[in-house]
Amino acid sequence: MLGSFRSKRGSVLVYALLGLLVVGLAGFGVSIGTTGSSDTIARVGRVKVTTDDYVRAMQQELRALFQQTGRSLNMTEARQFGVDAMVLTRLVNDAAIDGEAERLGLSTGDETVRAQVMATPAFQDADGKFSPEGYVQSLERASLRPAEFEQLLRREATRDLVTRGVAAAATLPETEALGILGFLGERRSFDWIRLDAALLPEPIPGPTDAELEAEHAAHAADRYTRPETRHISYASMTPDQVAAATEIPEDELRAAYEAEIHRFETPERRAVDRIGFGTEAEARAAKAAIDAGETDFDKVAAERGLTPADMDQGIVAADALPVAAREAVFGPAEPGIVGPVTTPLGPALYRVNAIMAPKTTPFEEARAELARERTLDAAREQILNESTHVQDLIAGGATIEEIASETPMELGTIALGSETTGGLADDAAFRAAALAAETGVETDLIELADGGMATLRVDSIDPPAVIPLEEIRDRVAADWREAKTAEALEKLAEGYRAELEGGLGFGALAQRLDRPIRSAGPLTRGEGAEGTPPGLVADVFAAGGDGAGDGSGSGDPVGAAVTSRDKDTVILAVVTALEPFDATAETSRQLLESVQGQFRDQVRGDLLSLYTVALRDQAGVTVNQALLESTLSRFP
Repeated sequence: MLGSFRSKRGSVLVYALLGLLVVGLAGFGVSIGTTGSSDTIARVGRVKVTTDDYVRAMQQELRALFQQTGRSLNMTEARQFGVDAMVLTRLVNDAAIDGEAERLGLSTGDETVRAQVMATPAFQDADGKFSPEGYVQSLERASLRPAEFEQLLRREATRDLVTRGVAAAATLPETEALGILGFLGERRSFDWIRLDAALLPEPIPGPTDAELEAEHAAHAADRYTRPETRHISYASMTPDQVAAATEIPEDELRAAYEAEIHRFETPERRAVDRIGFGTEAEARAAKAAIDAGETDFDKVAAERGLTPADMDQGIVAADALPVAAREAVFGPAEPGIVGPVTTPLGPALYRVNAIMAPKTTPFEEARAELARERTLDAAREQILNESTHVQDLIAGGATIEEIASETPMELGTIALGSETTGGLADDAAFRAAALAAETGVETDLIELADGGMATLRVDSIDPPAVIPLEEIRDRVAADWREAKTAEALEKLAEGYRAELEGGLGFGALAQRLDRPIRSAGPLTRGEGAEGTPPGLVADVFAAGGDGAGDGSGSGDPVGAAVTSRDKDTVILAVVTALEPFDATAETSRQLLESVQGQFRDQVRGDLLSLYTVALRDQAGVTVNQALLESTLSRFP
């Protein structure tokens, strides 16, 4: 959940900082305003990280997490996810860059800071003008004075000056980017046939005892070793087990249906396209031209550079549209074009393509779903009520068998190995507990993924062992025969390749062998061809790497033949076409910019990380752990 937050350096965009500072920093149970001589949580060289800085950044992070997840984390949870360490690291990194900016003599001017403050929507009145009173009041809610806030902005903007200079080197020249795209964007087509055992001059004879023993010995480690197996006794109680014996009264189901009727009602929906305009006049002129039959909706969209995908709003309910558009789009009884409509994105015309009437699922159809939900809810509640008793039994040293006899938990056994699937073997928590358990010792209570609970005991462990040949003789024989058949077909295929190189047409060869030709492509290197082994496409692209792939030295892969084993068959393929990457196409230019952008973003992040670590190491970092813990303890 928190992975995306752990990697970021800080509030890189000034407006993101503004929004998070101004909107709702209260409510986390911590006040700001402890600045003093002993308020330094960390120091990077001469630059301090104060308790004010840390509390403010922690509040900002918790607010961001709340907005993303919809749930407030308490400090215990936040620390489990590493939020406290992440915030400290970010502040230390910022302090390191602040120190370097000071050393370089960099600072952001008053006019820049003033412009940022004036442009912030949170500080503007209803007319969109900067409000000094609103500015002060907003900052007061965040326990900040204007001078403090403006200093934060100045430091952030100056920090950006430093990091932008470092990141400027993160560019991928166009020639290198085109080289990458030329490799990845090349497409090849090929024809192929499948060679099978029916083409062999004589069938593969059965293996001798010596050959079976050799096959078994050669693949004992990778094919014929039984993995470690743990023999486990367990007691479990799952929602499905309990729900099977639970009945929900009919009147309760009907009451639930009535109370949650909105779940079973699908509102009216409409298939909608949209064209946006810069001004109301443009929108009205376009609508008038459409009404007069001088043009149509699609032509207007095309003139504005919009594709069908750009216009398509999908099948939407009324609440998915801007408020001003709802009545216009959902008012008419028939499909058609409506507008202009004023929206947050400007004036627009909408085209209603189809109308889907509202629908209500009757109780009879919803009954099974409601019953399932209610029985499972009741089952989970029962499991929760039983869990305390079960934990007491485990703490008292009760065995699995005693727990099962004194509670509704069911007794069972399982032989658990790496290949075991189904039932409790599929539950990650159960499997983890089983792998960590000591032999003969009942585990603590295990919370299962479905809301159930279990406890287990490992009775014995069978270590990995080679399966005796006598137990898997038929399996080893089948593997041997498959390998020998493929080897014989590969030799046969080499002869066919020689014929193709000598001028025999692929179609003539397929006709002689009575094998249908199948075609694939054009494909890029990363794609696969249906019905072929995964390595075949890679082999097709390898053809021509040392000439045409056939020793001709021409460098042209078209006509080159390749083979690829597929279990007990062999694929014989011939490259039929090569399509180089077209660097001049408009889509290619967009792809080029995307590749350069991805490279720039990745390398920029790496450069900034290395640069910041170097600054920290050079300046030296000290942390007042006691003050940090004291500050964190003030959060709920």
